[in-house]
Amino acid sequence: MKLIIFITLFSTSSAIIRIIYKKKFLLSILIALELILLNLIILKILASYKFKCGLKLSFSLFLLTLSAIEARIGISILSLITRKFRTKNISSVKLLKK
Repeated sequence: MKLIIFITLFSTSSAIIRIIYKKKFLLSILIALELILLNLIILKILASYKFKCGLKLSFSLFLLTLSAIEARIGISILSLITRKFRTKNISSVKLLKK
């Protein structure tokens, strides 16, 4: 149990570090956000088993749905940027500056 909690906290912190230092590509940011949301689901399920409050899947399914929607929107934005500007690099695309 402690090992699973350690692994989830380590992967969450590595995902946050990836978001901070790898801001160049949108896909790496999306993968890091998916990892954070997956770790939240795992920690929620572990906490519900530890405190014997029953497995309430409503919040877990909400987070899973939220992560799927976030991935869909992000990948569609990435494909639009790639089609319009012919690059996947976020820093070279100046969308808000005209």
